[in-house]
Amino acid sequence: MGKVTKIFVFILLMPVVMGFSQTRPGIKMGLNRSKISKTELDSKSGIYVGGFVHIPITDYYVLQPEVLYSRQGGNSNSNEYSDVNIDYISIGIPNKFYVRPNKGFHFIIGMGLDINIENNFVNLTNFNIDEEISPVDISILGGVGYEFGFGLILEARYKQGTISIDFLGEDNLYEEEGSNLNGVFQIGAAYKFKL
Repeated sequence: MGKVTKIFVFILLMPVVMGFSQTRPGIKMGLNRSKISKTELDSKSGIYVGGFVHIPITDYYVLQPEVLYSRQGGNSNSNEYSDVNIDYISIGIPNKFYVRPNKGFHFIIGMGLDINIENNFVNLTNFNIDEEISPVDISILGGVGYEFGFGLILEARYKQGTISIDFLGEDNLYEEEGSNLNGVFQIGAAYKFKL
């Protein structure tokens, strides 16, 4: 490899190396307010908790992969049916865009894969499911947040599911035609550690 080529490769890789050298892990937790569309269920309160990795790409953009436990579903308002509780492992890839370099107010946009803990693909394969709830959901999310200089982050975001949770389409909760989608408003706090 020639000297010019080595210099060119170094220049290309330098921002990536610098970004990963400033990578910081963190934890987050907060409250969910979830609702399943086109059902007779009321909204449900729950929690989310988990961890993330803060990967700065530029002064204004951060990639923040995360893994969360998220309790969602809907509350019954009738004696004819019970509450729907869905526990997910959520694997998300939020993108954060700062208004000022590296701190303060920011916008969040991203996607995620939600895996149903109880009715996952392993249980479906073994015919070991109790309810007719989809094993996965693909979600899109957006929100806003504020990051303090010492590592505390406050966030509010909305997560919209794209796959109907009514896996078999036979439950009497789902009286309206169309998909029964998860919708979750989340508000919470996070802290990123200094290494």
